[in-house]
Amino acid sequence: MARYRIGKFAIDESRCLISSQDYEQIVEPKVMDVLHTLYLNKGEVVSQEVIFAKVWPNATYNPSSVQRCIALLRKALQEDAKNPQFIITHPKRGYSLEKVTEGQAKTLKVQFLPLLVVLLISFVVIAWQLTPQQKVNTHFNQLMPLTSSELNEANLSLSHSGKYLAFVRGDKESQHIWIKELLTEREVRLTEDAASYYALGWSTSDNAIAFVKTVDQTQSLNTLSIDLSRFLPLEQTTVSVFNDSVLTSHHIDWGADKRLYYIEKEKQNNDTRLVSLDLNTKQKTRLVTAAQQDWLLVSALSKDGTKIALGMEAGQNKYRIDVLDLTNRKLQTITIIEDGIQGLSWHPNNQALLISQRNQLIHLDLGGELQLIPFNNYQIIRDAQYTSNAEAILMELVNVDVDIVSQTRAKPDTLTKLVDTSSIDFLPVFSPDSTQFVFESHRFGLKQLFLYDNGKQTRIFANPDNHELFGIVWSQDARQVYTASKDTLFKIDLSSGTYESIPHGNHSFYLREMYHNENAILVSYRAEDGQTFHPAKFDLTSLTLTPFTGSGKRLSCYGMDLDEQDQIYFSNSNEVFRVNSHGDIETVWQAANNDIIGISVSNQQLAVTMEYADKVSFQRIDLATAKTERWQLAQPKQHMLINSAHDLSEFLYLTEPIRTRKLVKLQ
Repeated sequence: MARYRIGKFAIDESRCLISSQDYEQIVEPKVMDVLHTLYLNKGEVVSQEVIFAKVWPNATYNPSSVQRCIALLRKALQEDAKNPQFIITHPKRGYSLEKVTEGQAKTLKVQFLPLLVVLLISFVVIAWQLTPQQKVNTHFNQLMPLTSSELNEANLSLSHSGKYLAFVRGDKESQHIWIKELLTEREVRLTEDAASYYALGWSTSDNAIAFVKTVDQTQSLNTLSIDLSRFLPLEQTTVSVFNDSVLTSHHIDWGADKRLYYIEKEKQNNDTRLVSLDLNTKQKTRLVTAAQQDWLLVSALSKDGTKIALGMEAGQNKYRIDVLDLTNRKLQTITIIEDGIQGLSWHPNNQALLISQRNQLIHLDLGGELQLIPFNNYQIIRDAQYTSNAEAILMELVNVDVDIVSQTRAKPDTLTKLVDTSSIDFLPVFSPDSTQFVFESHRFGLKQLFLYDNGKQTRIFANPDNHELFGIVWSQDARQVYTASKDTLFKIDLSSGTYESIPHGNHSFYLREMYHNENAILVSYRAEDGQTFHPAKFDLTSLTLTPFTGSGKRLSCYGMDLDEQDQIYFSNSNEVFRVNSHGDIETVWQAANNDIIGISVSNQQLAVTMEYADKVSFQRIDLATAKTERWQLAQPKQHMLINSAHDLSEFLYLTEPIRTRKLVKLQ
């Protein structure tokens, strides 16, 4: 591994260390690999495609991986992306690492210094004249609460003037809409009826708010006019009632042409689309319809009303940011990122976007350049937005608490809480003999794996790079546990507490079951419809991924398992199928209704789990004789069945998420 200097910084690739006399920063191995690639070609432009091929060989090209590493490198080198000293962005071409010319600088003769000074002054003047008046600030360090209420607060929306904040206060069906004058701290409640409110949006003149109200599962779109001089609500009007669709936007955008912009989802087929609604004619226009794996999540109207930014899930843990030009209806992709989008808003200069992503904020300019906005945070960020002068960021912080509960067949009325923390504890997976289980926990903002054994919890995988994890499987001898990130498999040894990283060049997949007779794992990956999954075999020796096909097309499934002969069983919502040794698909069992939520198979016994409104039904079918055993358990209210013991003697549930929401300002 090389050692070299970049400016005042010493680079130690073997230790992934960037340091100076008074500074040290450890970076991720992939980040150092990107720097190594640039260093080998210093002074030359290297395209994102070339960087990706060098650092992630055999993987599907994803520019956001390169952009993220560049952003982290600039942070480690303490340079501003808008005025970089070392890593230079060449729009549409790539990046370059500038050559260090300290040796040449020392040979300059004294007689050239006056000329150098004149040229330097001229350059500074020209640069100052060309610098935009509004410089983008990405350095914030103080986090402050926006209100003093102990109640949950969410769905913030800042007025166009920047003087008022609208938000929802309360829990579920007992919520109200409030507004707050930020300068005086004065607050007033706008709504009379308690209900579920969300998706707030101010009119361009700040004299009305659009919002969604839900009562008895009926969703309506409303407007409420406001007299800000007297700080009083005026007239409320119902604009539309949703029957065949539901509004899913985080907020409603209100254009100057009296049009409302929002995302809605069809109830029948779950298709999502961006629409506009004319407040005068009540006519609705479809602007963008998501196709195949795409799923519209968030939208944001630019401050000048000419563009709409869209954030959508694109499958395989990829999330795409597009911008729609409202004048010509052209859609342009800006970037692709990973690990979700929790909010999207525009910078006041209309030239950049602010992305809320789990526990971090990302600044994205329209050229596709990503820059992290660092601050200490371990909670989920939603709907962050700049203030009108861009000197602060307002956002919602959410803490989610999910626990793991046990129910036994012998004592179905007794629930035992096994894992109880103030964070998300979920996805428990029983060992082959069902005496212990491994689960994922998001304590302190880190995605880690813990082993639960006889009342004791032990961390087995610290996940130091905080990767998004995709499933857990046990080895057949219960000595190892496997989990996966998007491009790496992690083999964890339970006795030593160590793990092995196994990079692979395939697209991301979800771990399902360990093969019995091969060194392989049954996995699944997202189908093109964005809803179902395809099964595949991941070979641990060759690191190859083999999808299974039947009758000329890929199989789609929800639940899946392997028998002792490694035959694949899979189900949709009402049928169970088997892939036989010839690769043909056989129907094994069929339910009367669409209720199947899980299957397992062992010793020629097929166990099918079906969920109803207030109970869980189990059927065990002998595949040789077709003899069937049936029983059912009362499902604990507001609990989700997530895993069961191999003999169906114990069942693990997740409690209903408890969310604590607060509004804060980062400045």
